Amino acid sequence: MKHLYPFFLVTGLLICPDLKAQSAHVLKSDLKIRAVHKIENTDLQVRLRYSPTNDSFYTIDLSGGLHHLVKNADGTFQNSRVSGVEDHGINYLQGLAIRDGWIYLAGNVVIQQGVSGYGKAVKAQIRPGLPFLWVEIFRTEAHASSKTLFDHSFSAICFSADGKDIYISSGSRTDHGEVKNNEGLYPNLREVALTSAIYKLPAGTEKLFLPNDSASLAPYIFVRGVRNAFGLAVAANGDLFSVENSGERDDPEEMNWIRPGAHYGFPWEIGGNDNPMQFAGYDPEADKLLNHQYTGYKTKAFYDDPAYPKKPAGLVYRTPVVNLGPDADKFRDPVTGIVKDASDTGTGITTFSGHRSPVGLSFDTKNALKGMYTGKGFMLSYQKGYDGYGPLEETGQDLLMLDLKKNLAGDNYELHAFQIAEGFQEPTDSEINGNKIYILEERGQIWEITFPQEIITGTDPESRAFKVYPNLASDKLFLEGPGLNEISAIYIHDITGRQVLSYLPQQVTGYAEMDVSGLQAGIYIIQTITARHHFTKKILISR
Repeated sequence: MKHLYPFFLVTGLLICPDLKAQSAHVLKSDLKIRAVHKIENTDLQVRLRYSPTNDSFYTIDLSGGLHHLVKNADGTFQNSRVSGVEDHGINYLQGLAIRDGWIYLAGNVVIQQGVSGYGKAVKAQIRPGLPFLWVEIFRTEAHASSKTLFDHSFSAICFSADGKDIYISSGSRTDHGEVKNNEGLYPNLREVALTSAIYKLPAGTEKLFLPNDSASLAPYIFVRGVRNAFGLAVAANGDLFSVENSGERDDPEEMNWIRPGAHYGFPWEIGGNDNPMQFAGYDPEADKLLNHQYTGYKTKAFYDDPAYPKKPAGLVYRTPVVNLGPDADKFRDPVTGIVKDASDTGTGITTFSGHRSPVGLSFDTKNALKGMYTGKGFMLSYQKGYDGYGPLEETGQDLLMLDLKKNLAGDNYELHAFQIAEGFQEPTDSEINGNKIYILEERGQIWEITFPQEIITGTDPESRAFKVYPNLASDKLFLEGPGLNEISAIYIHDITGRQVLSYLPQQVTGYAEMDVSGLQAGIYIIQTITARHHFTKKILISR
C-alpha cells in the first residue's frame, strides 16, 4: 500500500476527518451493497477480522488501536477501542488474525522515528467483558530504518489451514534493492536479514527472539524474495497465497502461490520483470517503465549501480500467478512505453496492473457465496487510478473476484480476474462472513456486500423447467421458465469465463429474448440470475 508507508515516519495520532460514505457500488446485479458503519476519530484503519467466539468484528489502526465492532439488531454496528499501544507495545500495527478465541497482532515497535525499530507479534484470549492480557509471540533484534516510504515492516499474519502454524510477512526496507543509507547513518545498507521474507512459526510460539542474522533465522524463514506481501490468505485446498505491490517502476503487481523454501525474485525480479539496476550500464532515462512522476525517479533511486548485488548462482525464482483477464491486466510495453490490455492481445501478465496496490486477499473457503462466486478468491485494490500513483489506465479502488486454477504443468496457478465492485475510498481489507463480504476503508468506513445464498442447480426440478432455444442459435436466443418470473439479469460468458453479453429485463415475465447476432461462432455459457436461483446452460452459436 504505497500511501500507508510514510506514516512510519510520523509521530502522534493522525485523526481522520469526518467523511460521508463514498460512491461504492456493485457491478453485478446479483450483489447488494450498503454502508454499515463508520469508525470515527481513528488513525488509519488497516485490518478487519471476524470473531466467531463473540459473533463480532475487530479492526486495527496503524498506531496500535484495536477496535471492537458489535452488530445491532437493525444490522448497523457500534464500535469501541478496546486495546492499544499502551497495552501491547506495537506502535506501528499492520497485522491482525483471529483463531480459536485468540487475537493475534503483528507490526513494528519504532524505537526512534526514522532511525530504528524491531518487529513484534503478540496474542491475547478474547474474554468478553474482561481486558486483554497480551502475551509476546516474538520480537526481533532492532534493525535500521531507511527513513523513506519503502520501510514496509512486519504486516500480514495468517494461520495455516490446520491452525498449527502462523505465517507472518516482513516487507523490504528498500524499493528495489537500492542503497538506503538513511542520510549516511547506515553506509551502503540495502536489505537486512530480517526483511523481505515470510516467516513460519508454530502456533504456540511465545517469547521467541529473532536476531538480525540469516543463519539464526533459517529455521523460521518460510520463503524469501517477497517485496511486500501485505496480503496473506489460505485457500480452501490449504494453499497459501500472497499479494504485494511492486514498487516505483510500472511492473505488474504480484500474486504468488507461497511454497516452503522458495524464492520469489526480489530484488532481482519484480512483478515478473527483471530489475534493470542489476545490469551494468542501466540508463534510467531510457527506461520506458520508469514513470517520471513517481518518487523513485524524482529522488534518483534508479541509477547505474556497479555495486548492485549479483543474483546468487543457481538461484531459481518462483514466478507470480498469471492473470488471463479480462480485468486488472494492463501493462506497459517496455519497448514502446504504450499501455496495453494483456487479454486483448491474447497474453497474460504476472499478475495485476501496475500500481493497484493489492490488499484484502480472502477466499470463500466454506463455499458460502453461491453462483459464480462459490469458492473464489477476492482482492481489493487500494490505489485510485490517476496521473500520480495509481493503476495503469484503470479506476482502481475496487473489489476483484479471482477465479484460480492450476496450469497444465501443475507448478503454478493461473487466474481470471473480474471487477465486481468499485468506488471505494482507499480500501485496506476484506473479511468473508456467511454470504457477505465486509470491506474496510482506511478512514474507517465499512461496507457490506451481500452475495447470493440459495442456488438451484441443473439437477433440481425448477432448473429442468428452464428452457433455452434454439440451442444452435445465430441471431436470437429465447428463454422460458417459471424461475424467470423473478429474473434480475442474464449473462453470457465465453469458455474463458469472460462476460461477453448481458441482458437486464425492464419487466418481470417468464420469458426473455436476447440478440446474439454480435457473438462469434462457438461455445458459450448462459447464466440466468434471480434473487434465489442461478441457472446455467451451455449454448452453441453458429455463423
